Amino acid sequence: MKINSLRIKNNFYGWEFEKVDFTLNLTLFVGISGVGKTQILNAIDSLRKVANGESINGLEWEIAFSIVSSENYLWKGAFSVLDKETSMFTKRKRISSEEDEIIKPTILFEELTDAGQNLIIERDTEKILFNGNPMPKLSSHESMVHILKEEKSIQNIVQALNKIKLTDHASKEDMFFSFSSKTLTQLKEKYKTLDEIKNSNEAMRIKLFLCYEYGLEVFEIIKERFMDIFPQVEDVKIEQTDEKRFAHVLELTPVPVIFIKEKKVSRWITEGRMSSGMLRTILHISELFLASDGSVILIDEFENSLGINCIDILTDDLIHENHALQFIATSHHPYIINNIPYEYWKVVSREGGHIKIENASSYNLGKSKQEAFIQLTKLLENQI
Repeated sequence: MKINSLRIKNNFYGWEFEKVDFTLNLTLFVGISGVGKTQILNAIDSLRKVANGESINGLEWEIAFSIVSSENYLWKGAFSVLDKETSMFTKRKRISSEEDEIIKPTILFEELTDAGQNLIIERDTEKILFNGNPMPKLSSHESMVHILKEEKSIQNIVQALNKIKLTDHASKEDMFFSFSSKTLTQLKEKYKTLDEIKNSNEAMRIKLFLCYEYGLEVFEIIKERFMDIFPQVEDVKIEQTDEKRFAHVLELTPVPVIFIKEKKVSRWITEGRMSSGMLRTILHISELFLASDGSVILIDEFENSLGINCIDILTDDLIHENHALQFIATSHHPYIINNIPYEYWKVVSREGGHIKIENASSYNLGKSKQEAFIQLTKLLENQI
């Protein structure tokens, strides 16, 4: 999947951002803290949730995207606005003596159009049409894309929207909450090839573990890339452990743990003693090689936990390494901004609930990267 353009409005919270066009493999949202960069990423991720049946209070959207087979689509729609009390406290209404239903926002309209301007889905509060044919009354709280997910013409679209991944490798504890319910033995039985590993929905750490277990060349590539950034490291391995730290919460099976071996240090260093920057770096590198083709990877504040020695190489990788992926990232870190050409920048500012997004070219920035960076820095300072 590749997102070509997007417009989002939330009528419950009273904010919106105007239509933004995305570059094919990398878009960097830059701006000071609090202007709405994180909201943009969360809004993108909310469309994945809608495609999986979630109703989001007051959400209105319009997204143009293509899927791996190069088919283009325009999907738009809107949910109703529930009052604050109902939304925040999830009031329930009695619909029978036996069951309750949480009050949810309803779909006001929804349209899915292909590149030929053919309406695949057309829906409002009065009617539902699928390929021009009337449909019976269906759930008013769920997107038709979700309801029709088993239809052949819709299935690929849902699969594409599920390739949106909001990543957070900054927290070590967060990584323990993303594992499969399967044992590692079951995972090894299920995924035998690199393609099967890449196209699975497993956590990145699981994918990395399987590549290590099978001795795949891609693991050596990832390891070498990591050691280029951290020359004090001479080896990397991933082994199963009986770590049960969160077992009382999630009943986790034993999990794979990343170890590094540093030069002139006799013992292997477990990730519990590894710097957060090291851990985040190896997982970011893994995404470049192990994310399934068509993944849209959302990275909030890309610089979090990364050292200066990591930023140059990783930003270069984002631009050049894997054009089957699309990265959408946010940053206000000078090293990140200065190392990504400004044709990839989207400058974000805010006036009340209106989030403004502009191409860097709109600001007539200097021709050299350094000049552009200095001018952008001054522009961002003036937003304060």
